[in-house]
Amino acid sequence: MSDKTDFMAQAKAQMMAWTNEMAKMQSQMVQAGKDAQDQMVKQMEALNEQRKHAEKQMEELGKANMDAAKEIQANMEKAWADMEKQMSEARKKMMG
Repeated sequence: MSDKTDFMAQAKAQMMAWTNEMAKMQSQMVQAGKDAQDQMVKQMEALNEQRKHAEKQMEELGKANMDAAKEIQANMEKAWADMEKQMSEARKKMMG
């Protein structure tokens, strides 16, 4: 396992990148037609839920001792992979 502090810094940087990308997607929603907006709203809601889950995992990791941190980091890595999958799908749908 990488150092907890390094992992947290990487996680925070990735979270910021996703937040910025989601803001761009929301901006594009405003320009889309009604049907496309409805689909994009649903996708954004799913992304926000996944982001909240990842943030919760980050909070737990920040509070954990080293033994617990290993398990939490593994759970967090799965949450990150799920978030990246959803972001990839959103990129295809919203950004072409």
